[in-house]
Amino acid sequence: MEEVTKMVIESGGKAELKTVSIVGMAGSGKTTLANAVYMRLREENCFQCHAFVSVGQKPDLKKTRMHLLSMLDNVHQQLDGDITTTGLIVRLRHILEKKRYLIVVDDLWTKEHWQRIKCCFPENSLGSRIVTTTRKAALAAECSSSSSDCIYNIGLLSEVDSKKLVLNGAFGCEHDDYPQHLEDVFPKIIKRCGGLPLALVTLASMLADQYSNDKWDTPIGWRWLSHPDAEQMMQTITLSYNNLPLHLKTCLLYLSTFPVNKKVDIDRLVRRWIAEEFILMGHGASVEETARIYLDELISVNMVQPLLLNKDGVMNCRLHPVIHDFLVCKSMDESFMTMVDAEHKDVPSNVSTIRRLCLQSSSRQNQDLARNGSTNLSRARSIVISQASTTPHLTDLRVVRVLDLEGYDGIVCLDGLDKLLLLRYLSLRGTNVSELPETLGELRCLQTLDVRSTKVKQLPRSILRLQHTLMALLVGGEEMVNSIETTRMPNDIWQLRKLENLATVDLRVQHVNFVEDLGALESLRVITITWYFHQCSDGPHCKELLSSIQKWRKLKSLTIHCGLGCSMEFLGFLSDPPQELEKFKVTVGRFAYVPAWINGLVSLYFLQITICKIGTDDLDILRTLPKLQLLILGLDFVPSEAIVIETEGFSELLTLSVNCPAPWLTFGTGAMPKLTHLQLEFCSGSAMQESVPDGIGNLQSLTEVALLYNQNWCANSSSVIRTVDAVKRQVAKHRNQINLVINDAKVDVVQEVDEETESTVEIQSSIVQVQQVGEEVVRTTVETWGEIEEVEGDNINHA
Repeated sequence: MEEVTKMVIESGGKAELKTVSIVGMAGSGKTTLANAVYMRLREENCFQCHAFVSVGQKPDLKKTRMHLLSMLDNVHQQLDGDITTTGLIVRLRHILEKKRYLIVVDDLWTKEHWQRIKCCFPENSLGSRIVTTTRKAALAAECSSSSSDCIYNIGLLSEVDSKKLVLNGAFGCEHDDYPQHLEDVFPKIIKRCGGLPLALVTLASMLADQYSNDKWDTPIGWRWLSHPDAEQMMQTITLSYNNLPLHLKTCLLYLSTFPVNKKVDIDRLVRRWIAEEFILMGHGASVEETARIYLDELISVNMVQPLLLNKDGVMNCRLHPVIHDFLVCKSMDESFMTMVDAEHKDVPSNVSTIRRLCLQSSSRQNQDLARNGSTNLSRARSIVISQASTTPHLTDLRVVRVLDLEGYDGIVCLDGLDKLLLLRYLSLRGTNVSELPETLGELRCLQTLDVRSTKVKQLPRSILRLQHTLMALLVGGEEMVNSIETTRMPNDIWQLRKLENLATVDLRVQHVNFVEDLGALESLRVITITWYFHQCSDGPHCKELLSSIQKWRKLKSLTIHCGLGCSMEFLGFLSDPPQELEKFKVTVGRFAYVPAWINGLVSLYFLQITICKIGTDDLDILRTLPKLQLLILGLDFVPSEAIVIETEGFSELLTLSVNCPAPWLTFGTGAMPKLTHLQLEFCSGSAMQESVPDGIGNLQSLTEVALLYNQNWCANSSSVIRTVDAVKRQVAKHRNQINLVINDAKVDVVQEVDEETESTVEIQSSIVQVQQVGEEVVRTTVETWGEIEEVEGDNINHA
């Protein structure tokens, strides 16, 4: 409330009309927050007139305007019932024309509704304000004033505050004196609500109803939403769901097949959407590009949470647990999916024909469901099994499109695989499969084959018969890069001309002709290869790899895992790199300098590279990359002077990771304005006292700092101690609340508060008194720093 109040009253020296938008998911408290701000400013007489109106999904805008008029003018009773829309707008503008007003427009759904209401509010240059609430990020941007400072993304409650809210709602207290029989279930309630206020209040109500019981009998799984007390929660989310077009509803429902509270690999999700034929083609975009547009739309309306990049450049997303529960309920009700999870092992009794089967439990009932003669799997389009006691007979799956067994630890039998003639997506990732049948080539519809992290050593040659359909071929895995285990690919790989994603190609077991054949895969968008020391010094291998890279005109992601001692200098001679490249990652391998051709990659958002020297030209190349969000920079030398990051450049960078013996970095004022995460990996380095990081306080958006060093070998090093102490001091003085992590352990740092930046978040009524028309309104700026959300694992918090 304090932060939004500040956003509303601050003018920045301007008296023009300003609109502040509050945006968030269903049930996050947008209306409650807007009303709290509204009542506070009204009580403090900050404005000459006030009104609070709610629009809704299917509004009667004439009634909305009449309600608005009734709140602004006491003569509303004299209105003619036949008054025209134009007449209403004229009267509203006349009332507001010479007044400093505050209007809250709650629950906006469309741009059209906003435009038709906005025309009622005159621009009178008196410091008037409008506050809107919406579930849609794009609409919030449309409503708010030009600055992004006018949009408030409402967050979710912390675990501590969630607990207080539930205890207070259920038992009228904020302490741990809840009934003993709730000891085990209470943490599950908090986790299931995921900090969503409406869900917490709902479950608190259920607790209050059952307070006298000696046993909690409401399941803490997706079925809690079927409880009568959860009707409002269901209706609130249903509004968002019903507002989606049909194709987005289908894609969203499919997300319920992923386990609750788990990160979802976006590539995996997109490939399964495509296999299910959920993606409508059009507007010149590829099927994958269209699928990603769908996902962006679901993120924009706050139905899916983005987790963006992790340290490997993998993009993930996640469903809020309450949204997940809603989608499971919806999927089950509409027979879109049949799910058996670990918490609800009972098989639905009304299921005879299954279209999508999702098994997330290893109970005996799963076996009954998977292989019960009374259960018809002949029309199943999708089988997803992460935990189960057994898997269905493949011969029962006549029309299956998706068979995803990723992570299944039981015995996988592939007998009858060649009978799955409509199969488009096959994932055996992380299973115990060691051999693929030669009949794999009979799957003439197969688009994705994922056998990463398995024991498969050789792909059958018959896979080359899939040249018209196979788009993603995924073998090996990053954990196997330095392993003697490998998966050989067949020669004549050039025949698979439809391939868009190829990983991981182990070139140590392939002839140089294989590297040449890779260049024929002109549809490639993503490729991951391993490269070894003997190939760095082999002219033909280097020449063919350069040639192939230059032929991949559609390439967006290039990852090269190198062995120790690999010099990648030959890549500096790349004369015509793929212009659409978004991710370039080289592990272990070294460059002398940043290759000059990187300067032209205007779409690059992820870069991992290790260099042996760094100069002004190298920094100029990096800082001018317009879309760079994540930079992992290895510096294979001890700096002799500070590496200065100036104010200019790195405008979009969110995460910076630097691996250097002594991270002698200095950040200038205003440097890296969007940087939220800084990671420094170092060891015993320079003996110079001043060779420590400096200027961390100038990173204005910083929320997390991570320090990594070898505790066994470097903990007593004077340079390591100096670096850690210097960072701790700067974190303690930072204007933001910084999450400091040292060797994966969170460290508590007492924030020092300075008089200039101290924020009591008090809005004095004296600074907001209404002034006479024409007089300058003078206010005192009060600095506030909002709570910083913790980022799970190594994911980036997406603004």
